[in-house]
Amino acid sequence: MSAPSPLAARPKLLFTGAGGAGTIEVLRALRAKDRYTLVGCDATTTSVGFTLVDRAYVIPFGASPEFEPAFRSILAHEKPDFVIPLVDEEIPIVHRMVAREFPAARVLAPELGFCEDTLDKWRMFERLRDVDLPVAPTWLASDAGAATYPAIVKPRTGRGSRGLAFLDSPRDLEVYLAAAAQPADRFIVQERLVGREFTTSVVTTLDGRCLAVVPKEAAFKRGITQVGITRSVPAIEQLGRQIQEKMRADGPFNVQLVLCADGVPRVFEINPRYSTTVALTLAAGIDEVDVVIRAALGEDVGPLAFEPDLMMLRYSAQVYVKEAEWHPIDTTKGDPVTTGEPT
Repeated sequence: MSAPSPLAARPKLLFTGAGGAGTIEVLRALRAKDRYTLVGCDATTTSVGFTLVDRAYVIPFGASPEFEPAFRSILAHEKPDFVIPLVDEEIPIVHRMVAREFPAARVLAPELGFCEDTLDKWRMFERLRDVDLPVAPTWLASDAGAATYPAIVKPRTGRGSRGLAFLDSPRDLEVYLAAAAQPADRFIVQERLVGREFTTSVVTTLDGRCLAVVPKEAAFKRGITQVGITRSVPAIEQLGRQIQEKMRADGPFNVQLVLCADGVPRVFEINPRYSTTVALTLAAGIDEVDVVIRAALGEDVGPLAFEPDLMMLRYSAQVYVKEAEWHPIDTTKGDPVTTGEPT
């Protein structure tokens, strides 16, 4: 192992999606370590994550043409050591911008090619199938004559179950596509797998070492996992490592799968980022963000283990701040990014 980088004294971390359900616990844990400077970006002016960072920026949504120039200004001003994009549509933009214009920074996410392939659910299916890994049978909605039912249909890109619908017959698919705003080839049909659903953290370093695989049973979902339980499932842990070995994510990612009655875990989605259940992984003993950063800095993070059968019950809470003290830098309203000196 190489000697620790001089950045290890106090690396600066720049997050997007700072108000996400899982990000709050990550920021709280990193803040408690008191070894990082934290910068948060979010498209919501009142993002709770802003209470946990050293400086906060309101930015346009990732799909907006204004996102890229706003984020470029923040990168130029803050000069972060690590950028952690947590919103799907922002990940490729951030990757390209950092590589092209800010090469001193590192993106805490899988390689760009892996990100692009897994953000497109049809390409993800093709890649998993081509390397002989178990995946839910999938068809393009424009060519789904061989699809088996019951099934589900969903957009090729997107997150949080947006646009997902359950299908009991080809007629249901016809009705869904007739009402869709996009052409049929922008949707996929997947066999509706029967079994226990898992969301799994594959804690992988930027140089490709798989430090841990943490299966979490999704006991109840409403868009995101509301109740999750860590489980020790060797078949899922092996699959997580095989995905890294065969597809070379070379960065942390999340796998959504169903453990079927035959004992085979079949993938139906891969998120090339930390998921909202990162909070459960953290509570179970593995700080997914901290260990990957420390590994990137040349530190020995040692053997990692998680606590199995730990249940997460997600709930809402309140944070109170003085209105006069609430002043994130709002790039969407023309606030200059140069407000305040970078830490």
